[in-house]
Amino acid sequence: MTLNEIYKKSLNEKRLIRLKTKHPDGDNYDGIILKETDKLIFLASETDFEFNGIIIFAKKFIKGFRYGRFEECHNELIRFNGQINKVRLPVWLKTVNSWEDILRGLNKRDIWPCVEILYNKLEKSVFYIGPGIGGDEEGFTLHGYDADGKWEKEYYLNYDEIFRVEFNDKYSKNFNSYMKSKEKGS
Repeated sequence: MTLNEIYKKSLNEKRLIRLKTKHPDGDNYDGIILKETDKLIFLASETDFEFNGIIIFAKKFIKGFRYGRFEECHNELIRFNGQINKVRLPVWLKTVNSWEDILRGLNKRDIWPCVEILYNKLEKSVFYIGPGIGGDEEGFTLHGYDADGKWEKEYYLNYDEIFRVEFNDKYSKNFNSYMKSKEKGS
């Protein structure tokens, strides 16, 4: 089975798969494909048999997949526990096809994403989280904060380096809520 075939199987049959990436740490991601474009893959992310947010990947950073007996068991479990019923693509994502559209849509909805970029010939990665400020055809600006809850500077991120954009997950929802309360309190 090819990557394109597994994308379609996951999308059409709501089958959980594991995506293997070119991330320097060898990261893998489990979930169900929600949408596929020429350059992007939209994944309902799964951890511990529960869905937790949406991750959008640049296809160029996906190197393979695993779909075997472990994923078959995962598929049975998510159907047994009812999590399969939570797998939905938000309506606004149905019409977006580029990083620019996605990040503009997140900004419009006041959703602060997690963004990870790969650079230096895929040898290094940087993780950002915070509100988007604006963008153009080449990239966008994000006002990031650090894992210690301190605001950092504004970062301009090039679309070509984006490995993944993640949102509506527990990590970003909780941390963003905390940072928004600090912002209002200061």
